[in-house]
Amino acid sequence: MYSALDLKSFDDVMFWAACLLAYFVFLQSAEFTVPSLSAFNPSVHLSVSDVSVDVPLDPSCLQVFIKASKTGPFRKGCNILIGLGSPPLCTVQAVISYLACRGHHPGPLFLLKSGLPLTRSLVTDRLGAILLSVGLPDDFSSHSFRIGAATSAAKVSVPDHVIQVMGQWKSDAYKQNIRTPPDLITCTAKSLVE
Repeated sequence: MYSALDLKSFDDVMFWAACLLAYFVFLQSAEFTVPSLSAFNPSVHLSVSDVSVDVPLDPSCLQVFIKASKTGPFRKGCNILIGLGSPPLCTVQAVISYLACRGHHPGPLFLLKSGLPLTRSLVTDRLGAILLSVGLPDDFSSHSFRIGAATSAAKVSVPDHVIQVMGQWKSDAYKQNIRTPPDLITCTAKSLVE
């Protein structure tokens, strides 16, 4: 996906930051998109003011306040931390780069150059176009970030409780988002007789 973007383009810088944030913070599409500019509600939707860094001149982590998660039973909101990654897959750097272009004026966190907010349908359509352009099936949606993050975390043995915290799951429901690869299932038979 990274190779299909032009990171000199404002909209691509924004899209890259949104995708990395969605993936590495296990977000649902409603947690980082807005249905429309007129529907934007700063007490519900992700805003510029909901994002901060630990040290302004040399940040090592990003803090994102999710106001109302679907998985949070009381919809109180929670702070999610994301540390530095390896470029180009560094959410902290991507979001900081995007904010340098966007500015810190109030409103939805993710805005197109036109001033329109990033919507779920824009994410799904853009993802589909990018995936097709690089020869991959376009059967992904904006919810694929959350599923992909949970699956990838489980695959590299991230402890269950960390996956649960990252995805803001209050129960074992997070396990439904982990996709078990068929090859892991098929090799289980051999493991049972060894």
